Amino acid sequence: MKLLPIAAGLAVGYVLGTRAGRAKYEQIVDNARRLRENPTMSQFGEAARNLTTPPTTPTTPSPTA
Repeated sequence: MKLLPIAAGLAVGYVLGTRAGRAKYEQIVDNARRLRENPTMSQFGEAARNLTTPPTTPTTPSPTA
């Protein structure tokens, strides 16, 4: 499941790069890098992970016979 977003990102980058030329591709990569390093995006990503991660509940030990 983790491979799908990576593959999709690579495919989009490849298509945009080949259609727009190398200079445009470098601009797209630079913008993506700056977006990834943006503190607001980091907070957004953390909030999204918190929303999609199931809460952990403490388990009680089962009684031994």
